[in-house]
Amino acid sequence: MEHNRVLRLDHGINFRELGGYATTGGQTIKWQKLLRCGGMSLLTAHDLAYLDDYGLRYDIDLRQASEAQMSPDRYPTHTQYQNTSVYPFADNRRLDRRLKRLFKRMTSIDTFGTQTYARMVTDSHPVTVWQNLFATLLANDQPNQSVLFHCAAGKDRTGVAGTLIMTALDVPRETIIQDYLLTNAVFMAADQVDNDTIITEANNGDLASRFNSALNVEADNLKMIFNVFDELYGGGLGYLRQVLGLSPADIKDLQKLYLD
Repeated sequence: MEHNRVLRLDHGINFRELGGYATTGGQTIKWQKLLRCGGMSLLTAHDLAYLDDYGLRYDIDLRQASEAQMSPDRYPTHTQYQNTSVYPFADNRRLDRRLKRLFKRMTSIDTFGTQTYARMVTDSHPVTVWQNLFATLLANDQPNQSVLFHCAAGKDRTGVAGTLIMTALDVPRETIIQDYLLTNAVFMAADQVDNDTIITEANNGDLASRFNSALNVEADNLKMIFNVFDELYGGGLGYLRQVLGLSPADIKDLQKLYLD
């Protein structure tokens, strides 16, 4: 099967592969193991057959229940579906003091967007989501079987998930940012009919829609996450161990499963 960064689907929204990216140690992410995308409600029968043949076995839907109900995923019969919402945040009244100090220091990139991204990796609710995501990744131990993670547009919640996964796989930050920014090129070339499905009346005014109203992404969002890693946890691996509870053995297993 040919390998493409953007999968050739009839109605996939921002549907992309993480395969082929190089790590700092000279390995590469395996193809047909890690997929990211936006909403999956418009996938055709041809798309589903393609994904089934591609080995899609886990569909991790990071959207809120209202989003999933309005635009339910379509996925192959053999795929296991999980709806585990990143929003809403749970710690609104007890924002970490260290995080507040970090926001004050990062005045040049301190915006609503960057603060929200920082909270996506520190708030107790999304932290549980990321822990479950990594549990699924570790369970996906058969060759040529893929884990897919997605939200509505495949850019913000999905972008954070991709950042965490590639950090665990030792992908350079420059590459992580480049993959994140690829969303901008994909949406510029996408079918507007598909793009219009990203925002629904059911989500109008909530946090998801506030982000999805602008389909572009900005590098500062990920830079804030990297600042959180470095300033609060001594780096990406420190975050994965201290916050998500991944052991050195877990990291080694992930790299064995997903790297060539």
